[in-house]
Amino acid sequence: MSDPGGPDREKDQNDGGASGAGLGSGKGPAKRAENRTIRLRPGRARTAKADWQFDTVSRDPLVRTLSAAMRATGRDVAEASLTAGLALPGDGRLTPQLAVQSAELHGFRARLSRRRLQDLPETVLPAILFLDGRDACVLLSLAGDEANLLWPSRSDDPITLPVAEILDLYQGHVLLLRPEDISPAETRLAPVSKRHWYWSVAARFWPEYAQVIVASSVVNLLALAIPIFTMTVYDRVFPNAAVVTLWSLVAGVVLAMLFDNALKWVRAAIVDRVGRQVDQAVSSTIFRHVSNLRLDSQTMPSGALMNTLKDYEQVRDFFSSQTLATLTDLCFAVLFIAVIAYLGGPLALPPAAALIVVLVLGAVVLWPLRNASNASRQAQGSKNAVAVETITDLESLKAVSGQGRMQARWEHQVGESARAQERSKGLATYATTLTGLLQQLSSVGIVVIGVYLALEGRITMGAVIAAMILSGRALAPTAMLANLFVRASFAVSTMRSLNQIMAMPSDMGRAAAGLNAPLDQGRLALEAITLSYPHTQVPALRDVSVDIRAGERIGVIGPVGAGKTSLVRVMAGLYAPGEGNVLLDGLNLNQIETARVRRAVQLVPQEAVLFSGTLAENIAFGVPDAPGEDILHVARIAGVDRIAARHPAGFSMPITERGRNLSGGQRQMVALARALLPRPRVLILDEPTSAMDMQSEKDFIRHLAAALQERPMTLIVSTHRMGLLDLVDRLILMESAQVVRDGEKSAVLATLRDAAAEARS
Repeated sequence: MSDPGGPDREKDQNDGGASGAGLGSGKGPAKRAENRTIRLRPGRARTAKADWQFDTVSRDPLVRTLSAAMRATGRDVAEASLTAGLALPGDGRLTPQLAVQSAELHGFRARLSRRRLQDLPETVLPAILFLDGRDACVLLSLAGDEANLLWPSRSDDPITLPVAEILDLYQGHVLLLRPEDISPAETRLAPVSKRHWYWSVAARFWPEYAQVIVASSVVNLLALAIPIFTMTVYDRVFPNAAVVTLWSLVAGVVLAMLFDNALKWVRAAIVDRVGRQVDQAVSSTIFRHVSNLRLDSQTMPSGALMNTLKDYEQVRDFFSSQTLATLTDLCFAVLFIAVIAYLGGPLALPPAAALIVVLVLGAVVLWPLRNASNASRQAQGSKNAVAVETITDLESLKAVSGQGRMQARWEHQVGESARAQERSKGLATYATTLTGLLQQLSSVGIVVIGVYLALEGRITMGAVIAAMILSGRALAPTAMLANLFVRASFAVSTMRSLNQIMAMPSDMGRAAAGLNAPLDQGRLALEAITLSYPHTQVPALRDVSVDIRAGERIGVIGPVGAGKTSLVRVMAGLYAPGEGNVLLDGLNLNQIETARVRRAVQLVPQEAVLFSGTLAENIAFGVPDAPGEDILHVARIAGVDRIAARHPAGFSMPITERGRNLSGGQRQMVALARALLPRPRVLILDEPTSAMDMQSEKDFIRHLAAALQERPMTLIVSTHRMGLLDLVDRLILMESAQVVRDGEKSAVLATLRDAAAEARS
């Protein structure tokens, strides 16, 4: 279907605004993020407003309209959650197709349709109408010449307008949606146990698969045309010199062959199209789930995880047109053998025996193949883990001259992988060779039995030839059977691993449970928190309780390994505690949608990691529709404007993978700007200046202090640097995974000085 916003797309992209054109006034044409050509200098861009007051709602009309439509059905979904994890275009705005995807992810059945406004029955309302100017509204009801609407871009309350006014703007496309009969916690964001990640998608296309089965059945029935033609020619045309009959038969068989090839083409086209659509949907689902895995549940090595994701192609290929055709042909092998028995009785014995032996052979070989496939996948995963670890930490590896040790690991894993693949290929070769031998023996058996039957006058020569052709057709799928068994073993093994991954807890599975209260205060409370990382025996946090009021400025200090980083990770909601509760504005984090938590609480980790792209794109990575003036404002606070000023491309300077072309301090500056852009209520900094020089740290403290005065927020700083303590009023001292002191900064520092003096004396 065409994009409902399509006719006005070019006009809308020239409307200016915050659609990712670049830094500055925001009045340039909107461009896709990857095509930004930002060459502004900090001094040339428009100065940001002094008060830095941002909107608290989405700038995207379709996001606001979709949220309003969901509320009208009785489900309150936060606007931030509607776009979380979606592949938004460069301007950061929701498209009609993505709106369908977002609705389905949140437990709605949704589809785009082209309808006249008057043809919309009351039973499908509320529905979203797409309007000119990339605007949208929710149609609640039609009453004569008036329409009751929710139009977020015009009013926060329901309004009534003449139908004629709506018709002037209505583009003819509507988004129909209704809640599924499941709770919000059981939507498609839920684990695999609720809705299978593959079969639930494939089941949508069962009509197309049914068409494929019907087409395959007709193709196999048409395969009878050649043996019937051959038998008739030998038994009827030759003895009677019936040339006219010959050409009649030729016309019929050619027509059957043309129809057969047309059906094969249609079958392949249907399966390939459905396979592409399923692949796109499933791949998106897998990647979305993996990118939202809870950090405390991800215990699989990175290399093994990458290998499993790559091996999804084995599952996709297994359900290809070739597999379906082979299975269908195998089912019709029984029919062909029955036809042979009808034509020549005992002639059916050789192909029937060959088919039975091949099936038994497949059952015998399947388990060893499965074990070999599992071993091969595990070895391949270990090999990938070595490669990932080497490439990721290549600088450290060279610094300690550890290449030889990693080379030894690599060669060991390569050997294990090669041996496992050798066993798998050996079994497949054995099965393939034996299958070919059985086909040849079947042909010889038919000829031998046919000779005796023909000499006895029980069958004709045409029947023998027809039986040979049918035997080849019946046993043809067995030639693919060994390869099918190999692919099936890999697919089953991969499916099992993917099931394990998809069953891991995900942040996307955390539903709002009906709670959509505003998170606008910045209060944090930890109640008897205990945290243990996977595969560790010593808790990282033990019975930690902290109460942080809105707007407080907290410093977290303590020796290395005391639990400071673990504490701020729990506060940010990145790790779920094993015991205790984390409350944000009085709400348990488990009751708040993850996207809302991420907007309200921003963490700048110790090791700042950037992504390939431009400097501006990295700052606006989580807010792709941010105006240029807002990006420039946070860039000045973090000192990123100085980085841009020294590069010819300005904010369009390229950033390489993980930001390796920037220093550690520069990466920290960009990470801080990125955290400030979403306007968080709580800002958590974990050693934010550990890679900065003294002057950069002083500038950072001065700019951040000014920003906190400009827009108050709760600040939590974990640090070893005394200079950063100028930003805080209260200190939390941690030691041995526990809070040992919590109080006013001067009092805690005095206690530490007294303890140090006592230790020296």
